[in-house]
Amino acid sequence: MKEHDFEQLVQPHLGTAFRTAFLLIHDYHLAQDAVQEALWEAYQSLHRFDERKGTSFRAWFMKIVTHRALNLVRRKKPTTQITPDSIGDATSPLESVLQQETEQQIWRVIKTMKPVHRSTVVLYYYGDFSIAEIAKMLGVFEGTVKSRLHKARKLIGEKLNEGQALRGNAEMGVIAND
Repeated sequence: MKEHDFEQLVQPHLGTAFRTAFLLIHDYHLAQDAVQEALWEAYQSLHRFDERKGTSFRAWFMKIVTHRALNLVRRKKPTTQITPDSIGDATSPLESVLQQETEQQIWRVIKTMKPVHRSTVVLYYYGDFSIAEIAKMLGVFEGTVKSRLHKARKLIGEKLNEGQALRGNAEMGVIAND
């Protein structure tokens, strides 16, 4: 395969690849490294990709990106903080602030998750991959992906509830001292 053909094949997926790597690693430069390593690996092993196996090139490439990113997570602790973009536009400034605060709380929880859970959440919610695609990418059963998503959702819910309880207690202390 010519380099130009390979470039045309991967170009539509580079944005998703970098975003996925960045969300897994939380470091801009390490995410770039992960995508670069994935590109090199994909180029070298393109002869092993076979659409007849039921996997799209996008899923195959993202599997490589995910593995490279997770390898970097294991090797080096993230050094930069991330601030996710707003998921949607709120109708009022108050709703916007509340939505942004909730997103930041969710991201704080996601950042504390084990890499296997974090990668599953990122691929599912931010990479828009199906459970079947994630299972193939990570080399696990679909039930494992569902279990990891369930555990991640439960953890997020518990942490958000803890935060609300702490805020409620703090507000009660302020009211009682007035």
